[in-house]
Amino acid sequence: MSKFLREDDIVSVESNVYSVSGSNTNWVIVKDGDSCTLVDTGYPGDRDVVLASLEEAGLNARSVAAVLVTHAHNDHIGAAEHLRAAYDVPDLMHQDEVPHARRDFLDQVTVGQVLAQAWRPGVLPWAVHALRAGGTTHVPVCEPQAFPAPGALDLPGAPVPVHTPGHTKGHCA
Repeated sequence: MSKFLREDDIVSVESNVYSVSGSNTNWVIVKDGDSCTLVDTGYPGDRDVVLASLEEAGLNARSVAAVLVTHAHNDHIGAAEHLRAAYDVPDLMHQDEVPHARRDFLDQVTVGQVLAQAWRPGVLPWAVHALRAGGTTHVPVCEPQAFPAPGALDLPGAPVPVHTPGHTKGHCA
């Protein structure tokens, strides 16, 4: 086991499908032979854990055929640009997320909104952890690509992407 992963951080949920726990966020590895599709990439501070999780699944960064981004919050795109720039891995997402991933705009909870909720149980420890993991780091994806036409993608595991707008959308006042 890598020094970046704990024993229970990577779980085989089905043959060749792994759920990985990063710092208060998760990603999925869908393995197909010696390649994979990576669904999300954690916080910016999770990059080493993402790479270690690929190794634990018998893969490496060059094995990633594509990153599928569920939505472009920092806790989902943290290592996406690194994989694109260093390994030529395409970052695919719903067309509505493309400008968000480029950081033409930022649609996620602000520090002020979090502080206004700090009295709620669990919010302050989560916020401190999110800050340490790079939750407020500027991490644009330079060449995000929209999913092609609806249906299964020609990627390991034949994923069928759906748009999952950010989980904080509309929840903070």
